Amino acid sequence: MKKIFTTLLILLSFQCRIFKPSDLDPSQDLGTLQTLLRYLALADAFNTYSQTVAFMKFADPNGTPYAGGTAEYFVFNEADENGVPVSPFGDTGNIQPYTVTLDAYGRGFLFFSERGIAKITVKNSGNADVGNASFRVYNGITKQSFFWLSQSGSTQFILEDLANYRNRLGSSNALTSLGSANGRQFLYLQVQTSYTSSTQYSSTGYIISSADGEYYDQVTKIDGVNLKVDSGYETFLKISKPMFNGSEYVFFLSEERSTYPAPGTYQSNRNLIFKIPQSFPSASEVVNLPIASNANLYRPDAFPWIYPAFYFSSRYLVSPAYSSGTQIRPTLLNENFAVTQDAVLGFSCMIADSNLGAISYQLINVGGTEYLQCQNTSSLMNSQTIQVRSLDSVGLSNRVLTFDTGGGGYTFQSPIFYVRGKLVGLLNFSPNVVGFTFPTDNYGGSSPTITKNTSPITGFSSTLASSDPLLRSVKSSSNSDFFLLSTSPTSISPNYQIYRSTDSLASASILPAIPAEYSSPISNAEQLQSANGKLNYTWSIYGPIGIGSLPVFLTRFTNDDGSWETLPRLIKIR
Repeated sequence: MKKIFTTLLILLSFQCRIFKPSDLDPSQDLGTLQTLLRYLALADAFNTYSQTVAFMKFADPNGTPYAGGTAEYFVFNEADENGVPVSPFGDTGNIQPYTVTLDAYGRGFLFFSERGIAKITVKNSGNADVGNASFRVYNGITKQSFFWLSQSGSTQFILEDLANYRNRLGSSNALTSLGSANGRQFLYLQVQTSYTSSTQYSSTGYIISSADGEYYDQVTKIDGVNLKVDSGYETFLKISKPMFNGSEYVFFLSEERSTYPAPGTYQSNRNLIFKIPQSFPSASEVVNLPIASNANLYRPDAFPWIYPAFYFSSRYLVSPAYSSGTQIRPTLLNENFAVTQDAVLGFSCMIADSNLGAISYQLINVGGTEYLQCQNTSSLMNSQTIQVRSLDSVGLSNRVLTFDTGGGGYTFQSPIFYVRGKLVGLLNFSPNVVGFTFPTDNYGGSSPTITKNTSPITGFSSTLASSDPLLRSVKSSSNSDFFLLSTSPTSISPNYQIYRSTDSLASASILPAIPAEYSSPISNAEQLQSANGKLNYTWSIYGPIGIGSLPVFLTRFTNDDGSWETLPRLIKIR
């Protein structure tokens, strides 16, 4: 057997064949191995639970892209030898050839849901053949292990990136960024599992996570929910930001039912808890959240989509809407999720303005004591002072703090954020909006007034329209802090700016706009996260295949200098 492996190693190293398979004695080791490999290839070819997405560029010998050209591609696998007919999405066993029209850079996304030999034919904008190539598609293929089997014609075949999905997640019809916790980024994917018609189908939800924003190495299915469209209604999930309690990642969910088609009329919901242990099981079951029956985790109009939730000194904070959805009351839950107290009277968070509700909560640590802070002023625009409620983690006592601009023509433009041990806010100083820090020395006092520091954050001065709070979120990692400003109360696009500080908020500089190529509008601030001192933006688009389109999951990172990488990267999911 040792000789057999030595022989195989030589064959693989030189990529040549010194005998025909028919020359092998089926009763000998090599013959048996060849038969087994053939069976494995056949099984692999029929494995439609895997998808591979290749981001490719095609150019002439001088490097000029074949803009407006096409790439036609298909996979020849062991199933083809059995005469299995083709169909658009492989319902018959084999998938018909797909076609992609190349963009101005000669690039396109190619989709492979079969295993075998992929063959590509490239045509220029005049529909003339200019090149052919082939490579093997197999489970587990990566950009690093990819290689071309053949190339011909006057074409450069360039692989920009490749993602191989070992399950159906590559066909998800919903990708939502949920946020970060304990150094991991989380996405929600929803995969269609049965289909009768466009008005009758079922889906399964998954939460996946990554340590770097590109490689999602943990996948957990959400069990115990029923996601479907049927008989004029649909059920779907709304999910909170992730929380980490030291051993589990926790999400608050609402399984909501509304009329279909969307946007439908709200009918009912279930308030749920979803926990993912650090062992990251393949599936986890939801449990009911024991809050008042007339309390909904989300307003019926789904604003804001990403629900503000916090883990606060062995307690959880939720802020459900009651009855008609106009009354929002913060509620503290014990570690076992039983209600500690309805904090509306003792805590008095003024978040009737839903524009502030999603961003006004902050967890603050001063002198080793953790505080939960929220807005105590229903509106903060054009005011020299604003008030917040601050609840300490020791005795749950709370008091009102006043933040003051100190006059001089400055008024508040954003709530106070907690960043890198400091308090930060945006102040109006016509015609600009300027970033300032506030001291924390007397934060723990009985009823302190905290006045901004004298000097602004150098370079942090925006001219974005300030009719709404501009500062929507802050993302930090390593020595970098990224401030996300937007004129929209419900998203980041289209009018936004991102400032970066790498010197503990002494100064900040504006980042260039995210490149438009292969991009899409930023629908929520959680699409932007930070890992290893860089910012990454996550989204999905659809790539045409000649008979429709298929989803593409992308992320784009900043470089060390704060500029954006030239090309996005495909998200990889284990």
